Amino acid sequence: MRAAIRKVINLDFAPENDDQLLPVNVEAFEDSGEERIALLATADKASRQWAPKWLEQAGFEIRLADSAEEALGIAAATRPSVIIVDAAMSGPSGNLLVDALQTVHGRKVPIFGLCTDPRDIALVSQTEASALRCPFDWRLVTQRCVREVKAHEAITELRAARDRLDELRNEHDVAARQRARTAGLDSLTGLPNGERFRSLSHKTISARAYSDKQTSIIAIGLDRFRMVNEAIGHDNANRVLQQFAERLKTCISQRQIIGPFNGTVTAIAARLGGARFAVQIANGDDQQIDRFRDAIADELREPFEVDGQSIYLTVSLGAAVYPLHCNNADELLHFAETAMLEASNSESGYCYYDPEKRLSSTDVLRLDSMLRAALSNDELTLHYQPITDAETGEVVAAEALLRWNHPVEGSVSPGIFVPVAEKTGLMKEIGDFVIESACGQLRRWLDAGMAPIRVAVNLSLCQLSRGDVVAVTQQALERYDIDPAMLEIELSERGVLNRRPEVVREIRRLKETGVRISIDDFGTGQAAIAYLKDLPIDVIKIDRSYVSGADNSDRDRAIACGMVALAQHLDATVIAEGVETNEQLDMLRSWGSHECQGFLFSPAIPGHEFCALFGS
Repeated sequence: MRAAIRKVINLDFAPENDDQLLPVNVEAFEDSGEERIALLATADKASRQWAPKWLEQAGFEIRLADSAEEALGIAAATRPSVIIVDAAMSGPSGNLLVDALQTVHGRKVPIFGLCTDPRDIALVSQTEASALRCPFDWRLVTQRCVREVKAHEAITELRAARDRLDELRNEHDVAARQRARTAGLDSLTGLPNGERFRSLSHKTISARAYSDKQTSIIAIGLDRFRMVNEAIGHDNANRVLQQFAERLKTCISQRQIIGPFNGTVTAIAARLGGARFAVQIANGDDQQIDRFRDAIADELREPFEVDGQSIYLTVSLGAAVYPLHCNNADELLHFAETAMLEASNSESGYCYYDPEKRLSSTDVLRLDSMLRAALSNDELTLHYQPITDAETGEVVAAEALLRWNHPVEGSVSPGIFVPVAEKTGLMKEIGDFVIESACGQLRRWLDAGMAPIRVAVNLSLCQLSRGDVVAVTQQALERYDIDPAMLEIELSERGVLNRRPEVVREIRRLKETGVRISIDDFGTGQAAIAYLKDLPIDVIKIDRSYVSGADNSDRDRAIACGMVALAQHLDATVIAEGVETNEQLDMLRSWGSHECQGFLFSPAIPGHEFCALFGS
């Protein structure tokens, strides 16, 4: 804030008449070199004679106006610090000038109305201007102008400082969240978050692809935690989650529970979201799982203490084993969570995944009801993972990933709710939401000045089978005025691509709209090369299992390199998924991969954070 000093100014000129003797002292601005303009619009001869002399001595540059039109022109061409106008002077449209000039260049300006009779005072009182009564003592008027301008400048600087502080806080919050996500840590408990846990599981399983060692995931859900939340409040419930996380760490750090940490058996705990956790045990066996289950039971015999209250908890545990139950990390976590839901309905509170079992009718109905409410309550959102140019590192695209953050259950895995949505007929509505939201986010990024990038959305088989996905896509593109080439439709090789005529027909119709077509998870399904050649494919995404497997397996390395060459011969853009190290990036560059995606660059983040971090 500017420092202000008081100056004494001696005036030589005479007063207007003997009855209006003027004092000779006036407060003035410090000589800071800053121009301050006083706009004076009046027809009064005495005011036009004496006002400029006093105002100039106080440090103002004077701009005189004979009419409302001239005053408005001066205000538009300059930035007045104070405005003094005849109260009765009207503008071109008939409104009072004192009212029309209250905001100049989008900012409030101190303004005074010169009033010669009670009617003028009544007019000024209806505005935000200050009334000056005749006869006018211009020494006192000047002092009021100086003080008003100083106060206005101080408030303006204070607001600017506050706005800048808010910007810095927002930048700090975005950066802090980005650092936490990049590190893959849950901000509440300090455990790895769901994204990081999935990445670690992919690495673990890829490293064991050609061994007979098993990897287990135990999904853990705190029973009836909604009641705890309602009973003790959100903040106290978070403290319970933090205490549970500490006990979870204790369980996996005790050798008598997991076994000897001799480089073979390892355990990782994570918070998946809400009141759901998970533990991965690598190279272990059924005994480790059983010991961990017993350790959790022992830990929960002691209550959680919060503000003098004792909270007792029970948990539901679901376990799945690789390679017994599945052949990839995504399915392993999904099957563990499925077993956890089964366990919540059992007396023991513990279940192994059983391929013969599916979610109970009760669980399906509950999730279906929750999903319908989620669509109505805007609980479903999209996060965006950047895709970068392999050579330059520039962000050229983003993959839109569906997230469900339930107000009580927390983050719900797509591996849990997507199959339910497909079973209950909600997937079309969810798919339409994804296309609409992605196009809306593209428009917001463009309006914010962000350079154009592509956004990829995943399409399900049920959307392609319904026959209206082309219309839904076209309507969203037109509604938000999006270039179709900026939207990329991802088709899963495992789940979508097949030879059904209606599916092929919809893919070709989509391509005719101008969008790009991408094959996701390439190398994990059964798509034949001839089939790929017949489809209008623009992008081939190499599955993360081949990228991570190439670190340890000559076989995976040869397959991944061959897939890059195949895509190049098909004139398709090659995107490598799951890139987590600079060594992997260098390897992919040497093969000719065009673009890369993975934790080396960033996890998936909300749209507004994406713009703050990667916008240009």
